[in-house]
Amino acid sequence: MLARAGLYCAARRPLVIIRRQIPVKQRSFGPKRPRFHSTGTNIPPEPVTGPKSQHESSTQQEKEKEKEKEREKKERPPGTYAIWAMEAIGATAAFLYYLHLYTDLLKPEVKERLTPTKYTPFTLLEKEQLTADTTRFRFRMNRPRFDGDQEKLIDQIRSSGVWAVDVKDHMVQTFRTYTPVDYHVPEAVDEETGARHGYVDLVVKRYPHGSLSRFLHDTRVGDQVEMRGPLLSWPYEPGKYGSVYMIAGGTGVAPMYQLVETVLGDPADQKTRLRLLYGSQSEDSVIYRQKLDDLAKKHPDRLRIDYLVDRVPVSDHSLQVGRPDTRTIRRFAGDFDKSSDIVLVCGPDPMLASVSGVRPINAGQGPLAGALKELGVPATRVFKF
Repeated sequence: MLARAGLYCAARRPLVIIRRQIPVKQRSFGPKRPRFHSTGTNIPPEPVTGPKSQHESSTQQEKEKEKEKEREKKERPPGTYAIWAMEAIGATAAFLYYLHLYTDLLKPEVKERLTPTKYTPFTLLEKEQLTADTTRFRFRMNRPRFDGDQEKLIDQIRSSGVWAVDVKDHMVQTFRTYTPVDYHVPEAVDEETGARHGYVDLVVKRYPHGSLSRFLHDTRVGDQVEMRGPLLSWPYEPGKYGSVYMIAGGTGVAPMYQLVETVLGDPADQKTRLRLLYGSQSEDSVIYRQKLDDLAKKHPDRLRIDYLVDRVPVSDHSLQVGRPDTRTIRRFAGDFDKSSDIVLVCGPDPMLASVSGVRPINAGQGPLAGALKELGVPATRVFKF
């Protein structure tokens, strides 16, 4: 009875069927039936296509280019890369040789070059004692192999008249202007540095209370001194004056000597006459006399020089004993033409006071005074260095 009852209970229970959930991707509904044309032939399903995007088009083009490159690589003969490398090396070597031969790009920067706008250190090459208290200083002055805008500016200033440089004492930050008596840069080039090594000469007298003069005389060969220039001191045009009368004392002969060399060395200036009255303390203190005499002998019709000395005895009878007073200057410049001639004056202050009046510091020429005023020379026809 119990067995039957249990069987009966089991039979009365509801039948629960559990279906396994099959993912959609795993469901299989069998092969699709092919579509048949009316003729009975199979037609493959047309792919659903739409307009390709710009990104897909560019990707396809890139793939085609890569395939083309791979195809070219396979078609290249062996050694192609080696040939290309050799050609590149040869072209680079030729370019570097051109830069070395025709430019200064591969050379170190050329130093010790004149600059009008800033101070530059220059090396003292040599010192020559000219008199007991006067010395010639030679400083190195370089130029690059090929002149640039800086060198063209320098040449323009130098060719415009008498020029000078400012020399600075870096110890006390003061400067003084000096006129070079010589400037020379050769055409020969130092291949190692790409520079042309020249020099500039300054003649400086040592004064007991002169800061710059004592500084320069204490400078040793190999030391460096800061300078800037060139600076135009007095403009000059070839043929502008009939005669140029120059009155100099001591180292004041420096601008006169520079002008004499410029005028006599200019092929375009063949008519200007030069007259120099040069005063010194003694026979032994006449600076650059040999060079001046050589120029006078070479150009006797254009250059005349009168030497004055303060002290006797004088063994050379070509030297006159005296001072540049009114009587001496009248005899020296007796043919002065107020309409076409000019008088240049340079020297120590006592001499300037006697001849033309002292020039104020950084205040123009100042009023005309002294012997030139007494002789009636117009102030516009006098220039004080």
